[in-house]
Amino acid sequence: MERKDAFLWLKSISGISTKTIEKLQNEVGNIENLMEFSDREIYTLKNINLNIKENIVKYKSNSYLDELREILYKNDVKYFCIDDEYPSDLKHIYNAPILLFYRGDLSILNDTLNIAMVGSRKPTRYGVSCAKSISKQLSNLGVNIISGLAIGIDSFSHIGCMEGKGKTVAVLGSSANNPLPRQNIALADKILDNGGLILSEYNVNSAVIPSNFVNRNRIISGLSKGVIVVEAARKSGALITVEFALDQGRNVFAIPGNINSEMSKGCNKIIKEGAKLIEDLDDIINEYNISCINKVEFGKNYDNISLSKESITVINAIKNKGVLQIDDICDYTGMEIKSVNTLLNELSLKDIIIEGNNNTYSLNV
Repeated sequence: MERKDAFLWLKSISGISTKTIEKLQNEVGNIENLMEFSDREIYTLKNINLNIKENIVKYKSNSYLDELREILYKNDVKYFCIDDEYPSDLKHIYNAPILLFYRGDLSILNDTLNIAMVGSRKPTRYGVSCAKSISKQLSNLGVNIISGLAIGIDSFSHIGCMEGKGKTVAVLGSSANNPLPRQNIALADKILDNGGLILSEYNVNSAVIPSNFVNRNRIISGLSKGVIVVEAARKSGALITVEFALDQGRNVFAIPGNINSEMSKGCNKIIKEGAKLIEDLDDIINEYNISCINKVEFGKNYDNISLSKESITVINAIKNKGVLQIDDICDYTGMEIKSVNTLLNELSLKDIIIEGNNNTYSLNV
């Protein structure tokens, strides 16, 4: 029996946790030999709960293990353990998963630079634009993007990456054959079709409970060299990933946002606490050994878009000031509010500017 099979067998038994498996390894040495133990030998194991010993005896058979493997095969799910070709960055985190299930190309994890992107499930248009733009530009530099397949920033980070040259990895809080939320099943399929990876520490048919999604955050950061928070409220779940990243010694980046936007409170908070502010792509790539690349401009190039002189004046006003209300735009441009309002509507339709909270306007990066 391979060690990964021993872990698969034991993890399927009720009451057996990773810590229990560690105790068993300390007791028996080679865990893959445990199934060959007699019932009497199992009952004499020290520091193991009696109910767990009874369950080990109950399910101690090669036919039971074959059933587990057959279910995985039918669901097109593969598995590997911490003693296999396991990602080195993940292997050294606290509470590293001893067994992982996957669909797709596992080589991505050891292929190149992996960076995580996380954020709000209810992003603004500004957050969506940033997530897609940054992930695509990093992807074009050969960086793989890791996220959690949640709606919102996670989804747009995956999408942006697939528009570039890199690959994206979705770490799930459900099993690899049961991507959640269900509205992202099509996105999960697209990730696989694009040569990406779906990863989970939960076996097929495992119960999905809220703590799963907290636990998977340690894997998202653990697989990555750094974590980018695109947009997050003060109590956003994305900040849990930041806590894991800091504990694991990873770089943390954040995109600043409108001080009046609730969705920027979390990012602005962690920037004040020491996260690196992202103003352009150099703020990310300078932290890593990414050489021999063409500099990518952070932001849209409007040169090829047909714009009136008045539209360009409005764009330049917003570009110079960052975020402006319509009254301020009128003041800076000297135009009447009716004309400015018409121009803002046209620029919004062309996806050049974004309307934020309190009737503020910013450029779509």
